[in-house]
Amino acid sequence: MYPCKLTSKQRIERSYMPQEQVSGAYLVIQKGSLVGKRIELWKECTTIGRSRDSDIFLEDITVHRKQASVVYTDNGYILRDDHGSGDSFINGEAITLQLLNSGDELCFGNTKITFFANEGTRPFQLPSSRGRELHIGKTPELNPTTMAHLLIHNPLTGSTQSIELLPGMTIGRSRECSIFLEDLTVSRHHATIHEHSSGQYEIVDNHSATGTFVNGKPVAQSILEEGDTVQIGNNTFTCHLSQA
Repeated sequence: MYPCKLTSKQRIERSYMPQEQVSGAYLVIQKGSLVGKRIELWKECTTIGRSRDSDIFLEDITVHRKQASVVYTDNGYILRDDHGSGDSFINGEAITLQLLNSGDELCFGNTKITFFANEGTRPFQLPSSRGRELHIGKTPELNPTTMAHLLIHNPLTGSTQSIELLPGMTIGRSRECSIFLEDLTVSRHHATIHEHSSGQYEIVDNHSATGTFVNGKPVAQSILEEGDTVQIGNNTFTCHLSQA
């Protein structure tokens, strides 16, 4: 077994590598079999590897059974290579022991993970839309009457992203959804957008855990009107309709 506690020689002085507040630290897997998974760091030592005994089990044959550990110290979280083969990386550099800073990219074999020091350091991420490509090859409507968009405002930059609504679009935390929301308060398949023959768009809640709200009211389904505000988890959209 590899000890989780550091020896005095392994400790890193705060004056050498300052670390921001570490409460609420977590990892997000960006590439690998668990892509999109968020892992809270609540233990003094969190082990990573291909062994099922690891706290973070990576089903990746390019990862060692006992690959690395994320260890909490008085100075912050550090990443320690536990195998000694020089194949634990932070931002592309091989490490044996290094203090982690928020946003650092960890790489083990084919798995990439991002470290976030606390919730407040997480960058604001706009939803990603997989709408139009899902409809490539389908016969378009000959006489479309209404075009609908959901507008989402980024409070950090003041910018607005527009997502065109298409029939059958899904919204949720699953990357298979047309509109992917990286938000733990959102269900995997939270809601669906339907288009009626009249050209109206309707949002339907898919029995989500936290509900779908239109203009502040919880709905099971609701026809979307110009200016309606839709809230899903921590995400707020404004509906904009225009004649085609």
